[in-house]
Amino acid sequence: MRRRNEPETDPVTGKPFSTRRMLDCYDQGAERFGWPAMLPAPGSVREGEWLIGIGMAASLRGNFTVEAQARVRLEADGRATVECDMTDIGTGTYTILAQTAGEMLGLPVADVTVRLGDTDFPPSAGSGGSFGAGSAASAVMLACEDILGELALRMNAAPEELSLHDGCVSAGGRQVALADLVRGEPIVAMGKTGPGKESKRTSQASHGAQFVEVAVNAVTGETRVRRMLGVFDVGRVLNRKTATSQITGGMAWGVAYALSEEGIVDTRTGAFVNPDFGEYHVAVNADIPQLEVHFIEEIDDSANPAGAKGVGELGISGAGAAVANAIYNATGVRVRDFPVTLDKLLAGLPAV
Repeated sequence: MRRRNEPETDPVTGKPFSTRRMLDCYDQGAERFGWPAMLPAPGSVREGEWLIGIGMAASLRGNFTVEAQARVRLEADGRATVECDMTDIGTGTYTILAQTAGEMLGLPVADVTVRLGDTDFPPSAGSGGSFGAGSAASAVMLACEDILGELALRMNAAPEELSLHDGCVSAGGRQVALADLVRGEPIVAMGKTGPGKESKRTSQASHGAQFVEVAVNAVTGETRVRRMLGVFDVGRVLNRKTATSQITGGMAWGVAYALSEEGIVDTRTGAFVNPDFGEYHVAVNADIPQLEVHFIEEIDDSANPAGAKGVGELGISGAGAAVANAIYNATGVRVRDFPVTLDKLLAGLPAV
């Protein structure tokens, strides 16, 4: 059904997609997960008193590039410094921006200093909305391009002729150390990015597909997520480890969202009846199975200069739905409001 309804253009706006690898996410996810050619009938697979089911769901998160600036300084000793007021709340901004500048300037990450979170620095994207990495990294890239232009002038070459590696610049058969080209005075450049024509011309989003296996106890209604796998299309993967970490966290969140997290409000007073983590259960290690995260990488040149699309919020998109679909396949009980607690399953469970 999903394949037959895969759109060629954005069904809401009619715009062409910048990139969309949803079908590839389905294919690779199904293969890695072991999705059967014929889905078992709901409630038909048992292991003792446990009902076993599988489910999947699609994930989508719109991609946004916001205004961001960054200052890059190639120091007199050939090292680089990156400055912007971007934040790092554990999402790996320091690492990603150091990698970006290092790759552009041919420097190891250890030779790039990243300074963030100071309002004296150029204003950047901030952390939120899944737009931080792509926007800030693009600003750094543009600043580095200006530095490369200056280095090309000093090498009497075109920028595209330069080859930078190990702190040296090569062009036209010459190789010169960056520190020698800087000539004792730092080269400073500003990069600035923001939404452009491509963001208006195309429909941009990150995509994914998530697959889940659950076991539901036919006596108690307890649900256990036994395995979970996701395949995601996020444009250029700036850092595989940090991207995987963010998606993994989102998937874990999705399990808790589907099974236990519920804010109960007293409608008379507007106060939360369960205002603590004793009665509002956030998933912990014992609740989460081994999670697998995979990426289909295609640089999206329409998204931003970095070619990267949003990662942060994509992991939770579709995760809860995949769990609910697996519960239906296990039990035949379709629950349409989260969380899927025991009381919503017990009355409809098949006989043991």
